[in-house]
Amino acid sequence: MPTLYLVPAGRRLDFPTPSGHYADVYRRIGNQPWECVAHHACSPYLDRTPLDTNAEYYIQYRDAQNGLVSCSTVVTSAPEGIPTRTCWLRLSQP
Repeated sequence: MPTLYLVPAGRRLDFPTPSGHYADVYRRIGNQPWECVAHHACSPYLDRTPLDTNAEYYIQYRDAQNGLVSCSTVVTSAPEGIPTRTCWLRLSQP
């Protein structure tokens, strides 16, 4: 399951990547359609896009043949979607 942190540089998304697979990061703002914001993404992924509203993210995992393997759950940048026990030391890491 991905974890989302609000950091000074933007939104940091941490997620596992199973061996032999790669990850695509998708983002949705409000009721807009989902948009792929990163192909073959590495964790942590940092979204530096300035947004005035809450954003939602999910990860699609693909295999070497570009076949869809699985999708993560959706995480949101709304306050209820951010972990309540944020480690202040992690805020300075990209």
